[in-house]
Amino acid sequence: MTDSAPPAFSPLNDLEMLLMAASSGGADERAAFEAAVPASKLWAVVAEEDAATDTLRLRTVTPKDGRPATAIFTARERALAVFGADAAAEAFDGRALLEVIRVNPAVLNPGQPYGVSWPPAALSAMVGQSLPAEDARWPTHLAKPKETPEGLVEGLTRAFAADPSIKAAWLALARWSDGSDTGFYLDVRMPQGEAHLPAVMDRALAGVTLDARLDVGVRAPEAPAGIGLEIVAPRD
Repeated sequence: MTDSAPPAFSPLNDLEMLLMAASSGGADERAAFEAAVPASKLWAVVAEEDAATDTLRLRTVTPKDGRPATAIFTARERALAVFGADAAAEAFDGRALLEVIRVNPAVLNPGQPYGVSWPPAALSAMVGQSLPAEDARWPTHLAKPKETPEGLVEGLTRAFAADPSIKAAWLALARWSDGSDTGFYLDVRMPQGEAHLPAVMDRALAGVTLDARLDVGVRAPEAPAGIGLEIVAPRD
């Protein structure tokens, strides 16, 4: 009696070629694959009950250890093969997605012949971050908001566009690690050492009534694109 042949897996993109090489190769092949993951497009499936709402909640799977893990994929076809042809599969910038989900385990290509299981520490390492402290507050879900407080987008766009040190910015609807109510997260790209952002924010929010918390994060200009409404398109 012979063993059954493994399921066919023809690579659909460069990342899948690296994944296959890593599965049978050594440390160099695995390092090349892990370096490519944040720089690649990744796919995830929005939970059915949230597909038409402002909140981005991603489908999970439950590995043998019993802890739910975010399901992510190397191609849309892999996601649909697992969750069905009608699944709400969406593409994300790899680094941005990993930074959002990294506080929980993740499984790449669950149910497929080639995949990887990553604990939170491994996800954080791939994006060059350390795990946040247990009592820290960070966004766990980001999505493009359908509605925003009156004047907020206009004020941010006007003030940010006039400041050349702000290289890009996105406004996202956010859910938070501490379970607080949904709020907004402003993801800003500007050089290190710039200390005048509070003054710019004061100008942007003049006359705006906020009915939800607004948190601001600042990253280097070369960081990848964020999630949400584009307030300032990436610029030199």
